[in-house]
Amino acid sequence: MIVRGSGLEVETNEERFIKLGTLPAMYGNWCDAFLHAICDPVYIFNGEGKIIAVNEAFEREYGWALNELQETPPPIVPIHLKGEFERLKQKLMSGETIQHYQTVRQNKDGALLYVNISASPVQDADGQFIAAIFVIKNITNSIETAILLDRKAKELKENEKKFLSITENINDIFCVYDCFTSQLVYMSPSYEKVLGHSSGEIYKNLCMIMDIIHPDDRTRFKEFIKGEEYGESAEIEYQAIHENGSVVWLRSRKIIEHLLTNRVIFITQDITSLKEKEILLNKKDKLGAVGQLAAGIAHEVRNPLTAIKGFTQLWGQETHHRYSEIILSELDRIESIMQEFLMLAKPNQETVFEIKDINGVLKDSIMFMQPEALLHGIELVPVLAEPLPFVRIEEKQLKQVILNLIKNAIEAMPNGGKVTIHTKQAMDGSICIEVIDEGIGISQDRILRLGEPFYSNKEKGTGLGLMVSFKIIEHHNGKIFFESEQGKGTKVEIRLPAVR
Repeated sequence: MIVRGSGLEVETNEERFIKLGTLPAMYGNWCDAFLHAICDPVYIFNGEGKIIAVNEAFEREYGWALNELQETPPPIVPIHLKGEFERLKQKLMSGETIQHYQTVRQNKDGALLYVNISASPVQDADGQFIAAIFVIKNITNSIETAILLDRKAKELKENEKKFLSITENINDIFCVYDCFTSQLVYMSPSYEKVLGHSSGEIYKNLCMIMDIIHPDDRTRFKEFIKGEEYGESAEIEYQAIHENGSVVWLRSRKIIEHLLTNRVIFITQDITSLKEKEILLNKKDKLGAVGQLAAGIAHEVRNPLTAIKGFTQLWGQETHHRYSEIILSELDRIESIMQEFLMLAKPNQETVFEIKDINGVLKDSIMFMQPEALLHGIELVPVLAEPLPFVRIEEKQLKQVILNLIKNAIEAMPNGGKVTIHTKQAMDGSICIEVIDEGIGISQDRILRLGEPFYSNKEKGTGLGLMVSFKIIEHHNGKIFFESEQGKGTKVEIRLPAVR
């Protein structure tokens, strides 16, 4: 409301109404009281669209005094909303009421405000439009809050999409566990890629995850889950069982999501390839150590061994003692071990590589082992793909590897069976040799140790035969792989680079 003060006389709303003749004089006091009572900004305009009255809340909110609001439309309406103002005015002049209309108004400083407008027309006794009363509620804070919340919601949604995109495409297993409800909140799809098991069953019964952990590591894994350490300090390497029965090495790290929440994040990596490389490095170190040991032992033992063997033969011929044959057989075994030691010490001595047809080498090896196989009731079945690219090999050494593998296959089938020798060309161009038996098989934990010195599945085995085979294949720039299942047999695959 406009008042007189400071020696400057200004018209009140009541005087202005009466002077302009827009309202009867008898309503002046009532209108003045109405404007004073409303807390929200209020203004009244006449049929010409000029503001004829405002309250104090309006002046505080928008900064304009009544005598500064003579424009049509008034300056509180932004330029781009002039047309909207005219439409609202026409509705009011036709007798319509406006309820909670959201729009934008501006104050004297040019700042735009989100407002909620309610307006009613004032008519005379004949129903003619006299004026319109506008009540303007400032909803800028609530609108800005809503916009901010909407923006934050969109950001959260986008972040969630990015998070899901990352977790669904990474190779690491990402899972979130709620300690309060003891429920699994989230498990990334990589779980099924790494372990082959369905994650749906784990959601239903979290205890099933313990069946996947290797029995040797279950106790350690339980302690890791229950432990209070988080971050890099809470890390464990353990074995898990793939759906196909193979052993997978995993490394898990535990991270608490937030101090005020009950959720824990577990990040698990598949480190099987790293473990295999580590095992290979250990094997190479052992090969080197055994090679150095063999160089010293073999020459020192062979000379006295030759003398002992010779005198034992003479003693056996003279006495015909039954123990002489046993002693000689054991001496022969010692001599064969010394020969393997020498091979480890200098596996590449006098090696002459030649370009050969691998199928021809295998045919000779199969023919050589045929009598022993028949003796044990075993059939050697060659499945040789032709034609195959040539390979660069040392024929004697490679034959030694093939004979060793066929001999192991025969010994793994005490009840007879079939040994398949298969050749093919792999997708990478290398030549594959597969020796497949139907024997007793090898457990997964033992496969990892094959090729170690003095480790063997045989009762009297030394493990040096496979160790020499690993050394020879490595010298040929090849690789050797084992696949086995107990009770079903073993497949040994050798890959050699083809000659281009």
